[in-house]
Amino acid sequence: MGGWKAWVTTALLGLSACEQSPFREVHVDIRPVQAEVLPLARPATATTKPFRVSVAGMESPSGTYAAWSRLFGEVAHRLGGGMELEFVQRRTYAEVNELLMKGELDAALLCTGGYLELQRRDPGAVEVVAVPIINGSDAYQSLIIVPASSQAQSLRQLEGRRFAFTDELSLTGRAWVVHELRAQGKTPETFFGATSFTRSHDRSVSAVARGVVDGASVHSIVFQHLLEKDPALLDKVRVIQRSPEFGMTPVVASQKLSRGTRAGLREVLLELSEDPEGAALLSSLRINRFALALPGLFDSAYDVVQPAP
Repeated sequence: MGGWKAWVTTALLGLSACEQSPFREVHVDIRPVQAEVLPLARPATATTKPFRVSVAGMESPSGTYAAWSRLFGEVAHRLGGGMELEFVQRRTYAEVNELLMKGELDAALLCTGGYLELQRRDPGAVEVVAVPIINGSDAYQSLIIVPASSQAQSLRQLEGRRFAFTDELSLTGRAWVVHELRAQGKTPETFFGATSFTRSHDRSVSAVARGVVDGASVHSIVFQHLLEKDPALLDKVRVIQRSPEFGMTPVVASQKLSRGTRAGLREVLLELSEDPEGAALLSSLRINRFALALPGLFDSAYDVVQPAP
């Protein structure tokens, strides 16, 4: 096992200590991530109320902070009341959920799996105000990817291999794979040779492309974004399995906000696509528009994340 640990330490940045068990979980950062509060432009003053927002780390902060902070900065402006944006970045989905439960965030874009876990732990903490429509759809999938040179054709053929998850609460980056393995009477600990947590889908893709791991499960829309930026990625990785469709990642508002503020947030999001400035901000994130969450949108995801009996 010493050789494996030495090789991974050389290949990755920010590797945590490995246990000696042959089936273990190590937390991996392809690039360092800082947990911090990032003000947009002007810090809140004693006379202005900050509008505190977070975005789940589906992509690394360096790739999401600027675009999302601009969008939510405009949202805060349109809400009025002198609110200034504070963009709150946390390393894990669970940390964002904790802030919402404590009332220390006003709104957040959550991973669907993170949202369902929050609903389980504290059903009254948040209200879904809108979901992004991307590529004309309010749904996405989990993709299992492998290096282009891999002989694997399905998840079953990755037994004993190194596999990257995104986050403990991620639907596409972990829960669906756990669900599939459970149907075979297995767990990640007994099925894979080693697992790691990368903390974002783009890091998982990078880990596969570089041969650091033998497979990963990733968000289909993030994967498509990466292909648009780097078409040569198709020479390095390939998709071997797709999940059913799941309801899109929701924007939620804290129930500690007034009913009027929550309604105003919903209205602002739904109307962003109706003017050039708002449409441009959405386009920078490849979002067509925001829409109301339809009844039953999260049912398929709910079935996946249910704990084993």
